[in-house]
Amino acid sequence: MSTNTNKIDPEKFLAMLLQYSRDSHYNHINISVRLNRNPAYTRQVMNIKLKRISKKFGNDERLYVSMTAEEGQKFLSLVNRLKEDMFANFAEKITWHTELLERTEQEFGYHQIRERDQYNNLEFELLL
Repeated sequence: MSTNTNKIDPEKFLAMLLQYSRDSHYNHINISVRLNRNPAYTRQVMNIKLKRISKKFGNDERLYVSMTAEEGQKFLSLVNRLKEDMFANFAEKITWHTELLERTEQEFGYHQIRERDQYNNLEFELLL
């Protein structure tokens, strides 16, 4: 069994992502997991892009982070758990409570863009 120290802490990562998005006025967080078919190696890559659609602050789109899906596995698991809680409660938005955020509570929407396909590709958005 290997111990991979590159895996991220999901709560801290989500808190930093939400805090940065809110402070910089981004209102869409796009998360995509895609298979990288490089002939030298095959692995899944997780990209997180921030998108702002705003008349006041202007439109912008930028890559926040890129990592292997294995490194972001716990983060994806946390988002999946929050999404399942939202659907179980028939709620429109996810409400996440944590002491890691300045405001201790964040509400955001979930929008599935692409379901998992034969290569296990996945894409969804968190709407702030």
